[in-house]
Amino acid sequence: MLSMGWNNLVGRLQNSAVVWSWIFNGVRLATGLILLPLVLNKLPAPDLGMYYVLLSLVAIVPLVDFGFGPTIGRFVTYAMGGAETIQAQGVARPGTSTRPNYVLLWQLLFTTRRLYRYLSLALLVVLGAWGTYVVELRIDETSSPLLTRIAWGVTLGAAVVDIYANWWGLYLRSMNEVAAAARIGVLMFAVRLVLAAGLLLAGAGLLALPIGSFFSSLLVRTLARRLCYRLLAGHPPPENIRIKEHLRILWPNTWRMGTQFVSSYLTVNANTAICLHVLGLAANAQYGLSVQLLSIVSGMVAVWTNVRWPLVGQLRARHDLVGVQRLLWPRVWLQTATFLLACAALLLAGPFLLQHFGGGKQLIPLAWLSLMMLNAFFEMHFNIWGTLLSTENRLPYLWPAVATNVLSFILSLVLIHFTSLGLGALVLGPFLAGILFNHWFWPPYAARTLGTTLFRFLFTGPTTSATAGLAARSKSP
Repeated sequence: MLSMGWNNLVGRLQNSAVVWSWIFNGVRLATGLILLPLVLNKLPAPDLGMYYVLLSLVAIVPLVDFGFGPTIGRFVTYAMGGAETIQAQGVARPGTSTRPNYVLLWQLLFTTRRLYRYLSLALLVVLGAWGTYVVELRIDETSSPLLTRIAWGVTLGAAVVDIYANWWGLYLRSMNEVAAAARIGVLMFAVRLVLAAGLLLAGAGLLALPIGSFFSSLLVRTLARRLCYRLLAGHPPPENIRIKEHLRILWPNTWRMGTQFVSSYLTVNANTAICLHVLGLAANAQYGLSVQLLSIVSGMVAVWTNVRWPLVGQLRARHDLVGVQRLLWPRVWLQTATFLLACAALLLAGPFLLQHFGGGKQLIPLAWLSLMMLNAFFEMHFNIWGTLLSTENRLPYLWPAVATNVLSFILSLVLIHFTSLGLGALVLGPFLAGILFNHWFWPPYAARTLGTTLFRFLFTGPTTSATAGLAARSKSP
């Protein structure tokens, strides 16, 4: 009996989306923790600054996607929840069955494949032109301008492969195959780690990481594509593939999400550009390192809610508000608690570890780092509740978010030029812009769409089905 119970436990763990997502997150963190000391020790300060410039340029990849990926993923979750149709705004009435709609899944797959071929070409043109200009601005400060140019070319190629390869992983995850997608992600980061670390130790410098990214992205495409087709096997595709029709349905919320992505790019990556031009590569290394470590923390804790969004989309397609509450309530608390613990550990141990293992590199001053963490905490909750709103296939927060991001950019620019705050200006600007509206307005607003209040949701748990049903009827036209 004990052996059977142990075997059952092991089997459940092996197939658990949560466990595999944590393993994925752990491997991703381990990759950062292993590669970061190598990068810090193997790259001189100017090359480290250029490394963060390359990272900021690669961040343009979601902008070329322009919101198609999340929108397609949302519609895939609706199809998995039995939706008979999709519409440009809002969620259609529940279908007659809760079983997956394979005809719609095939339609979305063919539409996505065609779309990302064109997006990959667009990325090659846009990123190739802009990135070359940015890299050439400070290339003479690096240890080897020729090696830097080659590294930029490989980085560009890796970004193009990444945008075409990774939509297969997104599609697989949206089919609620979160564990399978996480397993593929674990293998991807393992390959990336081995290649990048080996090349860094061999003296490849700035070439190491983009080469690792290139080959690991090819691996993701191969494995995720194979599994997607396996899941659709036995359900032949329809003869009439309506790609243009589905693109018209995708576009209204895609451009909205894409607009938000562009403005978010200004908030995060434009700060890197400001730092680079005003304060130089050494300060950019200090700022970029702080942002990177906090991004690792945010990515780790987000797994609590990320593993549930595909199922939330299915529940949205069925208009099951109580089910959404029951899924999200423990996850929000777990994500919040984990974030606070991780930030405390970073504040206490980060400077010590960098002093002993970071080759003399530094974070931004602790006071500004603490404020950056507070802003990240508010951003985390804005992202949770904003994602919840997007599962309704609408983005009411779009223009306030855009205004906040543009204001953040302006404040950072003004503060760094007209005050003596230095790096602190790049922290204070985003914090002031966010606290004006977005950080306090949208969490209560999103909670009301579930038929509850933020206070009730957080401190008393999910409401009854009758209460949620009344709220849903009050929203209906």
